[in-house]
Amino acid sequence: MVENFNQIDGVFRSKLGDYTESAPEGVWENIEGALNARKSAKRITFLRMAAAIAAFAVVGSSYLYLTKNNQENSKEQAVAEVNKKENILNNKAKDGLTYNEVEIASVEHLTADNNEQKILNANSEVSKDKPQNLFSEILIADNVQDKNQGNREGIEKVEQKEISLRFKKVEAVLIDPREEKINAVLNSMPDLYNSLAINNDLEALEKENTKWSVGGDFSPLYSYRYIAETGGTYTKDYYNNSENAIMSYTGGLNIQYKAIDRLTIQAGVYYTTMGQSIDYMAVYSNAAYNMVAEEYKDRFINSYNISNSTGEIAFNSPYVIVDEKLGRVDNLTDSKGVADVSDPIYSNLDAEIQQNFQYVEVPFLLRYKIIDKNIDLNLIGGFGANFLIGNDVYLRYGSNKEIIGETTGVNSINYNGTFGLGIEYPLFDRLNLKIEPSIKYYINEINSSSSVESHPYSIGIYTGFNYSF
Repeated sequence: MVENFNQIDGVFRSKLGDYTESAPEGVWENIEGALNARKSAKRITFLRMAAAIAAFAVVGSSYLYLTKNNQENSKEQAVAEVNKKENILNNKAKDGLTYNEVEIASVEHLTADNNEQKILNANSEVSKDKPQNLFSEILIADNVQDKNQGNREGIEKVEQKEISLRFKKVEAVLIDPREEKINAVLNSMPDLYNSLAINNDLEALEKENTKWSVGGDFSPLYSYRYIAETGGTYTKDYYNNSENAIMSYTGGLNIQYKAIDRLTIQAGVYYTTMGQSIDYMAVYSNAAYNMVAEEYKDRFINSYNISNSTGEIAFNSPYVIVDEKLGRVDNLTDSKGVADVSDPIYSNLDAEIQQNFQYVEVPFLLRYKIIDKNIDLNLIGGFGANFLIGNDVYLRYGSNKEIIGETTGVNSINYNGTFGLGIEYPLFDRLNLKIEPSIKYYINEINSSSSVESHPYSIGIYTGFNYSF
C-alpha cells in the first residue's frame, strides 16, 4: 500500500508537472494595492514617532526651565532669609552675647492648593569668638536643599491637578458719545469738596483779619413802663387799667470791634422815642374860640394838670378836658366858670392824650457769638445812657396830631440795661444782614419828683446791616 501511494505521487508529478493555470482577472491589481497600503502604513508610523519625540522634547525642556527658575528663586529667598538672620546675629555678637540656638521659622512655600507650609529650623552654636561665615554657608546649603525638595513635591502635585479652562463671555457695550462729553466736562470741573474747604479756610482767615465793622439798624418799639411802687392816692392797678402802651421807634449807627475770638464790643448813637397813652379822657373842642377876635381868645384858654404814672402833665389849651373815670384832671382856670359840655358849642373829638419822650441813646454792648456758622447767633448784653432831648404831650384825634404840653419833672439822663439775641447772615463779601430781638429796661425811675416809681421799657426787633473791614 505504501508503494502504491508513492507511485501515485509519481504519476501525479509526471502528469501534472508542466501544467499551468492562468490567474483570475484582478488578482495582480489587488496584490499591488496591498503592497502600496503597507508602504503608507509604514510612513504614518514614522510620522507619529517623530511627533512623539518632538512633544517629549518640548515637555522636557519646559520642565527643566521651570525647575531651574524655582531653584534659583528658592536659593535667592533662602540667601535673603539667612542674610537677615546673620545681620541679627552679628549685631548681637557685637554686644558680647553668646547664643546656643538660632531658630528660623515661618518660611512658607506656596503650593497648588495654597495650604502647605513648611517651617525650617536650624540649630547652631554661635560664639562671639567663632566666625559667622561658616554658619552662613551651612544654613544656605541646608535651606537650598530643603527648598529644592519642596519644589519637586510642589511640581508633582501640580502635575496631578486637573487643568480646566473657563471662558467668560464678553458682551459688546455701546458707548454713547454724549456720555463721554459729559464725563469730560465733569472731569474738567474743579473738585467741589476741595473748593469748599479752601473757601472755608479763606472765610476763617478773613474773619480773623476783620476786626472792625460799622453798621446801622432800625426797629419799631413796643413802649410802656413798669411801676415798682406808688406813694400817692392811686394804686398800681389803677394806673395799669387807665394807661396803655404805645408804638414808638428807634434807629441809629454802631461800630463794633472784635476783641477776642467770639467776643465783640459795640458802641453807637441812636435816636429813641418812648412813652404811653392815657385813657378815659374826654376832649371837647370850643367853637367859640374860633369865632371871637384874637384879643379875646385867651378867655377861652384853660390851664390843666393831669396826673399819671410818669409825672404831671401841664398844658394850656382851648380844649375842654374831662376825666371820665376819676379826678386825675385839675383845671387851674375854674374861676372862668365850669364848661357845660352839653352845650352844642362843644363837640367831642374822640381824642387820645399821649406822652412822648425823645432820647439820644449811647449804648455800650458786648456780643458773644454762641454759633459761628454761615448764620451766626450772638448773645447780646450791656447798658446805655439816654439823654432827654424831647418831652411832648400829644393830642391825637382822627388824622391830627397836636402838641398840647409836656410832662414835668422828667430826668434828663436815664440809664438802661439791654439784653437780646443777634442773628447775622452774610449777604455779600463783608456785608451782613442783622436781625436782633432785644429788650431795654430803664434802671433808674424816669421821674424822681413823682410819687410813683415808674421804669420805662421797650421791646423791639432791630434790623440792619454791618460792613466789616
